[in-house]
Amino acid sequence: MDTHRSRAALRSTPWIILLIIAGCACGHLSEASPAAAVPRVLSEDQALGLFYARNLELISAAFGLETARAEKIIAAAIPNPELNLYSQEIAPHYVDPRFGPAIYVTVQQLIETAGKRRLRTESSVLGAEAAESDLRDAARTLSQGVRRAHYGLLLAQKRVEVSQSQFDHVTELVKANKARLALGDISERDLARIQVEAAKVASELDQAGAELEKARAQLAVLLAWPKDSEQLSAADRWPDGDAFRNHTSLDAATAAALDQRPDLQAARLRQQQAKKDMELAKAEAIPNVTVSAGFGHDWGNMVTNAATLSLHVPMPIFYQNEGQIAQAGIRSNDAEVAIRRTENTTRAEVATALAAWQATDAVVHRLETEVIKRAEYIRDSAEYAYSQGGTDIIDLIQAQRDFRAALFDYFQAQANRAYAYADLKMALADDGTRVAIAPEANP
Repeated sequence: MDTHRSRAALRSTPWIILLIIAGCACGHLSEASPAAAVPRVLSEDQALGLFYARNLELISAAFGLETARAEKIIAAAIPNPELNLYSQEIAPHYVDPRFGPAIYVTVQQLIETAGKRRLRTESSVLGAEAAESDLRDAARTLSQGVRRAHYGLLLAQKRVEVSQSQFDHVTELVKANKARLALGDISERDLARIQVEAAKVASELDQAGAELEKARAQLAVLLAWPKDSEQLSAADRWPDGDAFRNHTSLDAATAAALDQRPDLQAARLRQQQAKKDMELAKAEAIPNVTVSAGFGHDWGNMVTNAATLSLHVPMPIFYQNEGQIAQAGIRSNDAEVAIRRTENTTRAEVATALAAWQATDAVVHRLETEVIKRAEYIRDSAEYAYSQGGTDIIDLIQAQRDFRAALFDYFQAQANRAYAYADLKMALADDGTRVAIAPEANP
């Protein structure tokens, strides 16, 4: 590796190396700049785009990659030579004024043996690749929180929407029943009951508004509080039920995760690095050689001017780097254990997330096809029957509550499926939005 070109590559690599590639959302992420306005309605991809550009934790994680790239330069560096100036026989007076102190100039160079520099460089390259996987893994895990916050905001919006719609509906019932009371069609007690129900719905609306502000603040924290964050809202779109149609089988989903998870890739790379470090530790037992060459000018010798040459070789008689070799072997074994541990964690996460996705998807489908329409039919029938005197106010209020509860259950089920979607995305590392690593100049 050319060290000078590597240094140039390091200087040319931007500190902020997170670029956003979010499908067709790429062209709409100018909001990441301080001067741009944040869109009031964010899709999932746009929320992730702002997160990748602004989140401080992810930007901080990028410095780990920069450090690993700097270590590659250090590992590939050739030891610098040393210039030594040496003078002897320095005295205030000399018998013969033609004489003076002896002067020696030497250049000393360390020569690494047994391929140490090559092994050190190969180890650092593996470390840098592992750091890239670490950065991608940080984006994978942190993206889960963004998705959950985004769909949590959408759930809060839906709660407000349902509460407002029900409040308006019950308010109309109150008005209609006031007119009926004036005509003597209903009792004052019936009017009072529907007014109490309207007050309860108003309280639910107030609570939903507070939850909305809380959800908006949670998303804004992840996005580093962009401009106009108090106006953030989530686009009205839940994850598609066919989002994981290619991962209906647990075995296929697990195989995909084991192949593409960045944390598992990082663990495998670190095992390779540990093995390379063990080779390096064994090579360190072979002594390096230090060569010195120079020129001497000595007035007191028969040969006044002469070249100098020396060779320095340590003698590993008492210690042959056994401790470092043993430590490297332990690290290699620990790296193997880390791979197995990560594989087991991956299998468990995929199984749990896939089961949650399938269960919540079934609940949403059931609510859509069986519950919502029936609850709405019961409410409308109760209202008609009450207006015709065929039922009492208690049945009407209960029908109103049942319909409202069904809507809340439906949107909570949508949110639960969205959370399972975020968890399965993380477990599979199946993400259409990628964090692009700034390319490094070829060494």
